[in-house]
Amino acid sequence: MDFSFDESKFLFGVGALLGVISIFYFGLELIFDLSPTIKSAILVVFSALFFVLGDFVDSDLLGISTYVFSGFTYLSFLIYVSVRFSLSQTQTLALLAGSSALFLGLGYVRNEELYSLDPQTSKKASAALLGILLILVAVDVAGSQPEYRLELKDEASVSNGETYIGVLEVENSFPLSRNIDLPSYDGCAAYNETAKDGLYISPDSEGIINGSATETYNLTEDIRVRELNEPPAGDTRREREVIGGDYNIKTGECPDRPDSNKTIYVTREDSSPPVVQKID
Repeated sequence: MDFSFDESKFLFGVGALLGVISIFYFGLELIFDLSPTIKSAILVVFSALFFVLGDFVDSDLLGISTYVFSGFTYLSFLIYVSVRFSLSQTQTLALLAGSSALFLGLGYVRNEELYSLDPQTSKKASAALLGILLILVAVDVAGSQPEYRLELKDEASVSNGETYIGVLEVENSFPLSRNIDLPSYDGCAAYNETAKDGLYISPDSEGIINGSATETYNLTEDIRVRELNEPPAGDTRREREVIGGDYNIKTGECPDRPDSNKTIYVTREDSSPPVVQKID
């Protein structure tokens, strides 16, 4: 029985496995805060680069590894685009069918030896693809990030259910899509000089914003109204229970001793002052 151990195959296998994990991690995690459009393009270019490198390397094992990386990078692209851009079932089917045809065609071309790059051409193609990658990253880094503007109502009528407090406007002047991280807001509803209840106010959606677009998101809070003499059900800072009625809306920290008017105070969680524009 032969118990010989091929160290090179083992090392290539470990390297290939870690490479595949790195590809999926980059493809599926929102790191580097890249534009979703540019990140999708980077994944495609990386897939093409690994494919071209398969013709450049002399080692069979290393060549197989580059083709594996190419396939898994493209698979990561498919998953990322389908999830991040919320493609419809028809769009997903079309993308999968087109990708299947692409790889079947590449396999046929390779099998029939209809395509082959000499080392010099492979070097030039790899350099061109690396140049495209650098340009994509440079465009993304130089591009502007979304701007957020909070627009609050002057007052809100508080009753059982969702209370509309204002809107959060997001403007993306960059021509390509951007990830958006919608801020949430702390606040409180103060209804006399000594009583106040905590609120946690958040927008109704998040995700990405298209290039050169402006989106608005309702700023709401799910509130349960209780009677004036009814004790709160639990921690008043997070229970979202208030006395019903019409409330003025202001920005700033909830005061230790509110005035006698019913007022909702809104402040950003990280304590940075929000840009506020009143809604008429």
